Amino acid sequence: MPRPNERAFLQQALQDCAPAIAFCETLFRISQTLDDLVDKDRPVSDDALYAAFWQALVELPANPFYRQNEPYLRPLMAAALQDWRDSVILERSGDRHGQTLAFVLRDQLTSVVVQCAYLIGGAGWMQQVSVDIRRHFHEDSLESYIGELHEGGQP
Repeated sequence: MPRPNERAFLQQALQDCAPAIAFCETLFRISQTLDDLVDKDRPVSDDALYAAFWQALVELPANPFYRQNEPYLRPLMAAALQDWRDSVILERSGDRHGQTLAFVLRDQLTSVVVQCAYLIGGAGWMQQVSVDIRRHFHEDSLESYIGELHEGGQP
């Protein structure tokens, strides 16, 4: 779920580049709907499902930042989606090692944000903000994640 200060954080990390911020926010909304559908931890209304498909099929491909950087971003998005899928399978495996791997893999959209920082500000900017980006989006600890799994909840 988005954090209360997510927009302000993205504005800073992505140098207030509105199309890049919109790209990330759209990607987050799509991925959250997918996560809710697969985990079945939150109901997804027909309107929310329609909105996610609209964003995936219309809004995201039309985004100017995505259009300009699509050859670079699409493989990163493909890797993040596969990593998330693998994390679901590993999370459900029940063994500690699989769940630890799931914890590492489940938030790879963070790497997409790091690479957006690179596309906007170059390697120096990316290196300046990458640790902050990772800390911002990886707010859960491994211990709390594993604990929620064992309590029957979804992280």
